[in-house]
Amino acid sequence: MKNKLFWLPVIAIMASFAVIKSIPVAAEAPTWTKGEVTKVDKELGKITIRHEEIKNLDMPAMRMIFRVADPKMLNKLEVGKKGEFYFVDDNGRMLIKQVR
Repeated sequence: MKNKLFWLPVIAIMASFAVIKSIPVAAEAPTWTKGEVTKVDKELGKITIRHEEIKNLDMPAMRMIFRVADPKMLNKLEVGKKGEFYFVDDNGRMLIKQVR
């Protein structure tokens, strides 16, 4: 009986580590990043942006294609528009949530 009682706290501790390990670690909170639209593809719902470093996604400055969260955003964007973009990682897809 003593052997079984000994293992109960050990099992409880191991189970709590498994729960803690399964909790996703949040990346840095999204921030506004400056950029310039270089291409708009309304048909595919994508835009190409030359952007500064996106710190919350650990991405250096570059030119890249992004999807937009709301296709209506594409009506406001045109080649040459400069502004600030709110980028997020949506399960591995780089997505623009807002533009200002």
